[in-house]
Amino acid sequence: MSRNEPLPAPESDFDLVDSVLRGAPGAVEAFHQRHGQLIYHCIRARAGGQEADDIFQAFFERLVRTGYRPLRLWQRGTSLPVYLSRVIRNFVTDVHRGRRFREEAVGGSLELEPLAGGQDETVTAATQLRDLRKVGLQAWSALESRDRRLVCDRLHRDLDNETIAGRLNLAPGTLRTAMSRAQARYLAEVRRRAPEFFPDTA
Repeated sequence: MSRNEPLPAPESDFDLVDSVLRGAPGAVEAFHQRHGQLIYHCIRARAGGQEADDIFQAFFERLVRTGYRPLRLWQRGTSLPVYLSRVIRNFVTDVHRGRRFREEAVGGSLELEPLAGGQDETVTAATQLRDLRKVGLQAWSALESRDRRLVCDRLHRDLDNETIAGRLNLAPGTLRTAMSRAQARYLAEVRRRAPEFFPDTA
């Protein structure tokens, strides 16, 4: 290349995303190189330390697992960094919401105290946790079909709202309402079957 020959123009975000969706060699690495720092900073603004690193890795794993669905939903002509910031914000919110819900579903902590009311003092936290998980499965089985799917997608598959909405063909607002009600019914079933784990609601 001569000194006066212009350098090739950098690939636009549109072309880069299109390359990722086509599975072009090196496209994912190029996307990571261009936008990885932005994505990490957006996560770090909402989660600190090791959690930010874990969420960063989980985000890219989710992209792969969903066939880069968030990139498919990007409206061409709008700013990709602004769009990614919004996607990340929702993803981190979903991660935290799912974690809180899972903790509540297993009694709030893995370090459970021995059960009150004359229970054998040798009952271990691991035994209690196993029993509560069994109750959780029974409660899940008692739900209606759509509630079971919503709870499974959120708790066990750890999917975000955007992915779940796509799987069930629901609008985001409809999904939020359905998810909230499904979670409430699930927790009510867990508490009904094992009130000793929830003394504050007995």
